[in-house]
Amino acid sequence: MQAPTIELLSLQVTEPMTWITNWILATSCFVFGHRLFHDEQADVSQKFWALFFLFLGFASLMGGTAHGFILYVGPKFHQGAWLLSGIAVFCAQLAILPLIEKPKIRSAVRIFCYAQLMAMSASVLIFQHFSTVLIDSIVGLIGVVVPVSMAHYSRYKDKRSALVIIGVLTNLIPAAIHILKISINEWFNFNDISHVVMIGCFYVMYKAANVRNAQEYTLVSAN
Repeated sequence: MQAPTIELLSLQVTEPMTWITNWILATSCFVFGHRLFHDEQADVSQKFWALFFLFLGFASLMGGTAHGFILYVGPKFHQGAWLLSGIAVFCAQLAILPLIEKPKIRSAVRIFCYAQLMAMSASVLIFQHFSTVLIDSIVGLIGVVVPVSMAHYSRYKDKRSALVIIGVLTNLIPAAIHILKISINEWFNFNDISHVVMIGCFYVMYKAANVRNAQEYTLVSAN
């Protein structure tokens, strides 16, 4: 199916709603990241969550540009967006590392996270397919962030870890929308719907990352 196209200022804009919703998502991520990073009470975990949102913001900005102006920027913009998404997931993993109290386990998880980032980057360059982003997100967030947060919550019953778990799991909704290609029509398709839903999901994660929501939130040295 041919992508819907409009003309804007003498430019051919493909998938205009995907471009717009991506940029709205990027704006939301930038706002979340900026507020978290510049919070005077921010701890090391919150700083990494801020970087998570900032890299996601740049990924959404590049992704939207690629969808809307593919005739001018080329497919490399898509690959750049996917790589930035991988770095964002990596930052989320680093954000929960200080929750792991046993040094050996923490070191093993850190090595795994670095290996995953390298594998994801290589996969994007080799296969050049969006599925690498989905797989990386599932492994990084569902496979690492959620279990570590669950272990921390089971011990300390803190609100912050609970919200992280909820925020990550809600992102399964836009992932399912994208995989099942649930669309209203060609002008507002599965990409656009998932972007709108992701704003709500990321808001939950933003609230989770905020140190002000910590209740007996114990961090250990990440060294």
